Amino acid sequence: MSFRWKATACCVVAAFALDHSGAAAQQPIVASAVVQQDYEALAQQMYQSPSDLDVSFKFAEQAVARGDYEAAIGALQRMLLTNPDLPRVRLQLGVLYFKLGSFEIARGYFQEALKGADLPAELRGQVMAYLAEIDRRLSRDEYTVFLHGGVRHQSNANVGPNGLQVRALGQDAVLDAKYGKQPDWNAFQTVVANYAHKLDLRGDAIEVGFLGLDSRQNRLSQFNLGLVELTLGQRVAIGQSASFKVYGIGDKVWLGDADYFNAAGGGLSARTALGSLGSAEALVESRHRRFVDSTNYPTASEQSGDLLTAAIATDLTFGQLHWTTRLGYDSNQAVVGYNSYKRTAIDMAVPIAFAVPLFGTPHQFVFAPTAGYSSSNYQAANLVVDPTVRRDKEYRVGAIFDAQLVDNIGVRTQLNYFKIDSNLPNYRTNNLSVSVGPTVRF
Repeated sequence: MSFRWKATACCVVAAFALDHSGAAAQQPIVASAVVQQDYEALAQQMYQSPSDLDVSFKFAEQAVARGDYEAAIGALQRMLLTNPDLPRVRLQLGVLYFKLGSFEIARGYFQEALKGADLPAELRGQVMAYLAEIDRRLSRDEYTVFLHGGVRHQSNANVGPNGLQVRALGQDAVLDAKYGKQPDWNAFQTVVANYAHKLDLRGDAIEVGFLGLDSRQNRLSQFNLGLVELTLGQRVAIGQSASFKVYGIGDKVWLGDADYFNAAGGGLSARTALGSLGSAEALVESRHRRFVDSTNYPTASEQSGDLLTAAIATDLTFGQLHWTTRLGYDSNQAVVGYNSYKRTAIDMAVPIAFAVPLFGTPHQFVFAPTAGYSSSNYQAANLVVDPTVRRDKEYRVGAIFDAQLVDNIGVRTQLNYFKIDSNLPNYRTNNLSVSVGPTVRF
């Protein structure tokens, strides 16, 4: 079973959420359950009665809740001195050492836990996931690759206005029907790859990222799209749970089988863990984009200029709820004022992971509802359209469904709908897209 399929793979508190019956010494440590007893008194009682596994368990539970992992480790290790045949306690020790970044020690406890004859299959799967993650973190070179292709249908592939009644030179006008909404199919392929060469075990690394996209329309070939983005930079660790990265960016985009724009710039990002809740990352990026005129887009060069992007992304877990968000801001300064804008946006998703046994083997599934909103304010009016300055509001909803077929091969189905409300009818539009195709993960 590919461990990358888990929506919350290798969450360091996974073992604390296990629910099993038995002696107190075999019960999991639940970090959120704070026992209302005096911490120091409980510690004293544990030292006075080292064979009382109930007391040791309660102390370890409170130590985890307080973030005192070293004290919890001491209590659990004393439990093993009293009764060494406690594989679940060894598993929990492995989790705590993993959380502290002591991966080799954690590996030893996980391997010992696997020797327990009474360790349930579900826990064995979690131990194997931890061991795989330890191997990944200790490796000097790390990479991930995501491949996805398929077919997509769009109800408005050319992003035409909802109606043919538009504005031109400040007057009402009727748009030629060929520029109105047109549906179409396309075939697409995407590649997302990341590579890191670790400079030390602290977390410093040289990182390379690659994004590639190719989309070929069935009828509207002027919207064939190609995109390549490359990032290269160095990550610097700050302690065990935070880091920052300085990196360069290069972009190349083709539209309608012709050069559309290229870009170069750089960025700074900072990432930190938020305890057992998850993680957050903030970034600031600046690109200079140079657009190229073509037969299909003779005025594309008017969009050339600098694009500044700032964003904060979070990946959080509240009990059984997994929630991701991205809050972003873009400031685009083009050579022509009516192509300059400032945009704020928020997007969120709620991935729901579950396993279904098929043909005697559990298969991983992830269903993720998505929603988003953005507001764009343009700098100047386009007098060819109207003397009114353009203002847009965009609403987005959708869902992604990933299904594992075998190992790292699956299929993704995606549904997206967006609607743009604009103060100018030329830009009021909506589009419904549905796509399906295979996925491969490495």
